[in-house]
Amino acid sequence: MSKSRIFRIPSTERGRLAILALSILLPILAATLVCNSLLSWMLRYDAQTTSSSWVSMFVSRNPQVLAIFTGASPSTGTQQHLNEASQVGDIYRLRLWDTSGHLVFSSERLHSAGPPAVDKLPISDVLRSGSVQEEGHTGSPPHDVPYYVESLIPIKQNGAVIGVFDVYLDQSDDKQLYQRSLFLTEAIMGVLVLLAGGIPACMAYRQILEQRAAKAQALYLAEHDSLTGLPNRKQLNDVARTALAASRRNQTCVAALMIDLDRFKEINDSFGHSAGDEVLRNVAIRLLASVRESDSVARFGGDEFIVLQVGLAQPHGASVLAERIIRALSEPYDFGNTPLTSGASIGIAIAPADAGDFDSLLACADVALYKSKAHGRNSVTFFEPGMDAAVRERCQLESDIRRACDTASFQLAYQPLHSFGDGSLVGFEALLRWPEGWSPQQSPSVFIPIAEDSGLILQIGAWVLETACRAAAGWTSPLKVAVNLSPVQFRHGDIVSIVAKALRDSGLPPERLELEVTESLWIQNPDAVLEQLKRLSNMGVSVALDDFGTGYSSLTHLWKFPFENVKIDRSFVNGMESEPKATAIIKAIVALGKMLNLTITAEGVETPLQAQILRAAGCDQAQGFLFGRPLSAASANALANPTCQPARAYPA
Repeated sequence: MSKSRIFRIPSTERGRLAILALSILLPILAATLVCNSLLSWMLRYDAQTTSSSWVSMFVSRNPQVLAIFTGASPSTGTQQHLNEASQVGDIYRLRLWDTSGHLVFSSERLHSAGPPAVDKLPISDVLRSGSVQEEGHTGSPPHDVPYYVESLIPIKQNGAVIGVFDVYLDQSDDKQLYQRSLFLTEAIMGVLVLLAGGIPACMAYRQILEQRAAKAQALYLAEHDSLTGLPNRKQLNDVARTALAASRRNQTCVAALMIDLDRFKEINDSFGHSAGDEVLRNVAIRLLASVRESDSVARFGGDEFIVLQVGLAQPHGASVLAERIIRALSEPYDFGNTPLTSGASIGIAIAPADAGDFDSLLACADVALYKSKAHGRNSVTFFEPGMDAAVRERCQLESDIRRACDTASFQLAYQPLHSFGDGSLVGFEALLRWPEGWSPQQSPSVFIPIAEDSGLILQIGAWVLETACRAAAGWTSPLKVAVNLSPVQFRHGDIVSIVAKALRDSGLPPERLELEVTESLWIQNPDAVLEQLKRLSNMGVSVALDDFGTGYSSLTHLWKFPFENVKIDRSFVNGMESEPKATAIIKAIVALGKMLNLTITAEGVETPLQAQILRAAGCDQAQGFLFGRPLSAASANALANPTCQPARAYPA
C-alpha cells in the first residue's frame, strides 16, 4: 500500500471538512466583513463630525474666506489663516472648490482657476445635493499618511451652496486603535461573539471621540480667551514673532496698540461682573470691526487688549487706527435698559524704532499706556525714550505706599480750624503725611493720586478715619475733627460701615466727626453717592463740600446733597488782595450759603488782610497758616486742652 493511499481522505470526509471549514470560516468571514464595515463607518463618521465641526467654527471666525468662492483672490492674511488651519490637529491638507468645480485654494499651492474638476465626481455630487460626503484612502508614506479620510463639506450662504471645503483628516492612529479594539471580534466566530466584541469597540470609539473633543477644547482654550473668543497672549506671541520677522525682511513696521478700558472697575462695582463681562464681549466685537483683516486682536486679561498693526506707514497708520478705536469704544453699551459708557486709553509702540522683539515692544506700549492713563480718559500716547524711567519711579513710589500701609507708617497732622466770630478753636482737619524719615519726602498731591489709582486709598482711608477718631476722642474739649474722603471710597460701597466702625471703636460721638468730600464725587452714579451721604448724615456725622468753586460746581448739589459746611477753595482766598472778582465770588458763595443755612469755611488764610475781608464778607470759619500750621497729634491735643492752653484770640 502506498503512502498516498494511506493519507488519502475520502471524498465524503472532504465534503464534511469543507462544510466544517465553511461553518467556521463563514462566521469568521462575516464577522470580519461586519467589523471592517463598522470600522469604515466609524472612521468616516468620525471624520465627518470632526471636519464639519471644524469647518463651521473656522468659517464663523474667518468670514472673509467666503469671498474666495465668489472669485476674489485670497489676501495674504486669509491665505496664512488657511495654511495655518491645514495644520490644526489631525488636519494635514485643505482644498477649496468653487461651484464650477474649480480648485481655488490648496494648502500645497495656490491655484489659479483651472479647468473644472470633472474627474472628481464627488465634488459635483456635493454641489448638487448640498450634503457632506467622505471617502477613506490608504496613503503611501512618506508622500502621504498611511490612512486618511477626505471629507467634502458644502458651504452654504443664504441657502445656496457657494463652494466646497475639501478636508483631509489623518486617521492612521484612530484606525489602528479601532482595529485593535475590533481584533477580538474578528477572531471569534458567530454573531454572539460579534456582539460581545462590539461592546469594547463602542467603548473605545466613545473614548476616542471624548479624547478628540477634549484635545480640541484644550487646544482652543490654550490659545483663546474663553470670554471673548479672541486669541490670548500665547497665540499672539506666535503671530507677533512671525510679523516681526516679516517686517525685518521687508523693512516695514509693526505697531503694538495696548488698550485699557476707562472706568471698567466702576462698571463692575456698580452693575456687577455680568455687566462687565458683557462690556468685554462687546469691546472684542468692536475691536475686530475696527481693524483690517491683516491686523491681530488679542485679550491679555482683565480689561486690557492688544492690537498688532502691520504693513502700514508709521506712526500715521497707528494714529488713525487708535482714533477709530477710541470712537468705537466710546459708544454706550446697552446692558438691559441701562446704557453703560467706558472709553479707553491707548499706548502705542512701534517696531523696529522702539523695540526689536515682541516682549520689549509690549513693555514700551505698556509704558506709553501708563502715560496715556495719566493724561485722562480717551487719550492716546506714543512711546518716547525716557518714559520708562518715569514709570519705574512711579512703580517705586507705589511700592513705598504699599509698604507704608502694611507697616502703618503714615502719619497724621492736624490743622486748627477757628471761628471768625470770637476767634475760638472749633476743631482740626486731619491731613495725611508721608512717613517721617522716609526719603525722598513726598507731597500728598503726589502720592494720594497714585494710592487712588492702585486702590490702596481704601486701606489708607480706613486707617485715617480710625486714627483721627481715636485722637479726637482723647481731646478734653468737644472739638470737631474733619477727615477727607476719596471718591474711590464711595465707589467701593462700604464707606458707611467703615465710618460706623471707626466711631464705634474710638467712642467718638458722631456729631464731632466731619467728612469732607469734593465735587468730583458725583461725576458717576450720583444716586448711589447721595444714598451713602444721606446714611452718613442720618448717623449724625456732618458732611462738608471741600474746594467749592473749582470742580464740577452745580447749585443743585447744594440742596440735593446733605451738606452742612461749604469750604471755599484757597485759590479764591489767595486772589482777593489783587483781584476784586475773587472777593465778589466769595461774597456770592457766602450769601448763598447763608440762605441755605450752611456754614462757610475759608481755606488757606495766610494774611490779616485776607482774614479781615473774609470776616467782613460773613465767613463763619477759617483755617490757614495765619491761624496755625498743621500740628502733630501731641501738639493738637495740647491745643485742644483748655487747662493747658489759653484760648487763642482772633488774629488782627
